[in-house]
Amino acid sequence: MKLNLGAGELELEGYESRDGAKGDCLYPLPDADGSVETIRASHCLEHFSHTEAAAVLKDWVSKLAPGGRLRIAVPDFEKIALDYLDGKDFDVQGYTFGGHTDARDYHKCAFDRELLTEILINLGLTRLHDWTSELNDAAALPISLNIGGYKPSGPAERCENTTAVLSAPRFGPVGHFRCAFSAFGRSGVRYQIAGGAYWHQVMSEVMESQLEDPATRYVITCDYDTVFFYEDVMELYRLMEACPDVDAIIPVQSKRASEHALFGILGEDGKPRTSMPSSQLNRNLLPVSTGHFGLTIFRAEKLRSFERPWMNAKPNGDGRWMTGKVDADIDFWFHWKESGRNLHLAPRIVVGHLIEMVAWPGKDLKTIYQTLNEFEAGGMPEGARR
Repeated sequence: MKLNLGAGELELEGYESRDGAKGDCLYPLPDADGSVETIRASHCLEHFSHTEAAAVLKDWVSKLAPGGRLRIAVPDFEKIALDYLDGKDFDVQGYTFGGHTDARDYHKCAFDRELLTEILINLGLTRLHDWTSELNDAAALPISLNIGGYKPSGPAERCENTTAVLSAPRFGPVGHFRCAFSAFGRSGVRYQIAGGAYWHQVMSEVMESQLEDPATRYVITCDYDTVFFYEDVMELYRLMEACPDVDAIIPVQSKRASEHALFGILGEDGKPRTSMPSSQLNRNLLPVSTGHFGLTIFRAEKLRSFERPWMNAKPNGDGRWMTGKVDADIDFWFHWKESGRNLHLAPRIVVGHLIEMVAWPGKDLKTIYQTLNEFEAGGMPEGARR
C-alpha cells in the first residue's frame, strides 16, 4: 500500500489518495502498523498543532513496513523568512499561515530543514534525502521543503563496511583497550592498531590503508586514551547512515587538563566562538570547525578524495612551537573545512578521556586523588599524610 496524504483533487498512480478536507483521518492513520510501503505527505503536516506534529510523524512512521519510505513536504519557513527580508513579492501570509478558505486551511506549526531533519532522525529514519514532486502540487512550489527517509528493516546491531584505526602508546597503561575490543568486536568493525613516535604520520598512513578496500564506507579513528561503549559506535554509525550529506562526526570529549570540550566553532569573522546557546546541545548534529580523533567517524569517499598531505604541524609566526602554533590534528580540520568538507558534533554522544592521576594516602588513610597538572602547580595536595 502507498498513501498520498493531502492529495486534494490530484491523483498519483499507484497511491491511495487521502485528504482531511474530504473527511479522511490523517492522524492517527487507521492502517495497521507496518502495513504501508510508502507515505507521501504533501503540505498537510503544518495543519497540525506544533504540540502534536512530532506525534503525527511518529504515527506515520509506525504504519510503515520495515524498509518503507516516508516523504514529507512542508513550507520552508527559513526560505519564506529570507525571501520576505529580501523584499520579494510572494504570498507571505498564505505560505506562512495557510489559505483560510475553510476551517481546516490554517497552518499551526512551522519547519525549517534543521528542525524537520532533527525530528526524522529522532524517529529512527535513515538515508535522509531531498525529493522532487512528481505532481504539480504544493510540494512543487519553490518554498516547499521536501525531505524523505527510510524506516530501517530492523535495529542496527553491527556496522556494515566500517573499519577503525586505533592509535597506541609506545609505553604506559593499555587496560582501556578493552573499550575497543568490546565495542568494535560487538559492532563488527574491523580495526587496526598502530603506534609510533610521530602520531600524525602514523595516523595518516593507517587511515589511508583502510581505504584500499573499495567496499569500505566508513573509517573510525580512535585514540588509545578514549573511553567509549558499543552504543557510542552504533549511534555514530546510525547518524552517518541517516545523513548522507554529513562527511565526519565527532562525539563530545573533554580536553585533558581543561574545562573545555574538544571542538571549535569559527564565527563569521573567522575567529573562534567562545560561547553558544545551550539549546544547540540538544541537537543530533551541530556543525563545527575543528574536532578530535578520539572516536571520529569519516565517510570513506570523502577521505579518498582528500588532498594530501593530511596533517602538517606549523610553528607560530616566530617559528616557535609555542602560543600561535598549529598542531597537526588541527591543521587537518582546517584543511578539511577549506576543501569544502563538513564536520559535525554529536552533542548527545559523550566519550571519556583518560588522564593520569596520583593517589595519595590522606591523614585518615583514605585516598586523595590529584591530577599531574595539579601536582605540578601545587605539589602534594592538602590533607595528604606526611
